[in-house]
Amino acid sequence: MSKEIIPEIRSNYDFYNQLLKERKSVFESVISIESIPVVHSSYQGPMLLIVNVKKNDSNFFQFKLKCRDICPTPFFRFDSDGDTHRNFIAGLTLPEQQIPTPHFHYYNQDGLNIAYKTPPLLEEDQKKALQDISLCLAHFFQESNINTELENFCEVKILPQLLPLVISVNDPHANIIFP
Repeated sequence: MSKEIIPEIRSNYDFYNQLLKERKSVFESVISIESIPVVHSSYQGPMLLIVNVKKNDSNFFQFKLKCRDICPTPFFRFDSDGDTHRNFIAGLTLPEQQIPTPHFHYYNQDGLNIAYKTPPLLEEDQKKALQDISLCLAHFFQESNINTELENFCEVKILPQLLPLVISVNDPHANIIFP
């Protein structure tokens, strides 16, 4: 909930808009939790898609687009969970400034970090469906104008080299009496 301003975006806002709005492509069908190269339609420099998942809570994930030629931090992102973001915009009441997760982040012409919700994130049924990381990645791709090879959805694999492990807070020995 900070008043994060990125001066590089403010001074290069046309380039930032080009990166954000023009078509981009990912040529991976399965995405692991790592950085994936993104190919922009007109910008030929390096751009990355970063997928982060909280270690003990796979419902807490982030998608980020990063381009070091614009700024050192991600220039667009999605947060599935976490703190409420405050948009410091004059004329809005405090409740209107607060944007709870899930939400997207972009930067305005002043370089100010702004959180917002898309219409599916405002509808309870669709918001619940977007808790699935692969479905949500497809929504992120739509919002950030990223296309995939042959227009297929990407599947997200969380720690693909490990067997799935469900962590429970229940004590498995709760009803056992040891002699």
